[in-house]
Amino acid sequence: MALLTLAVAAWSFAHAKSEEQVNRARFAADGSVTRPIEWRQWVHVGSRYKPIGLNILDQKLTKTPEILNAYVEPSAMAVYQETGQWPEGSQIVKEFTAVQVGPGCDSKTFVCSTRFGDGIYESRYIGLGYMVKDSARFPEQPGHWGYFSFGHQPEPYLPTAQPTTTCISCHVTLASDTDYVISKAHLGLNRSTR
Repeated sequence: MALLTLAVAAWSFAHAKSEEQVNRARFAADGSVTRPIEWRQWVHVGSRYKPIGLNILDQKLTKTPEILNAYVEPSAMAVYQETGQWPEGSQIVKEFTAVQVGPGCDSKTFVCSTRFGDGIYESRYIGLGYMVKDSARFPEQPGHWGYFSFGHQPEPYLPTAQPTTTCISCHVTLASDTDYVISKAHLGLNRSTR
């Protein structure tokens, strides 16, 4: 029994220490968040090809298919990988890219024949979404997640963003069993493949 108590205490200490070490988002007094830096160096957890349709950031029709790349801030990812829980302060980015079109590209499949081989290629960055877990700032939001958009536009993205409700309904519908993170759509968040 003493060994079990000691093991539980050690796990609790390690878990608490890990959450304290999670890098946090930067908020202003007006509730806006500053665009994170170097998110492309965070842990890439997956990409998704989205056909032409409504963009999830602004609900406007896209001109080409888009590729959505998801990144998780490394310190939060380390806690998630160890515990299966998203710690306070977690940050997740979804960056949107346009798909290459034009000469050498099929206008229906968007597969391009290039000197690098046939494939669907990203052509430019066109949008940035962001979610932050913060129970003090978002006490009423499902899972205490706040959602932000730095624009569905080419870079440079907006430097700051106010919370948006655009993303909440999809996260509630698709991910209420995974702390409102759509982890089942991202291979890098599937803990059963570890």
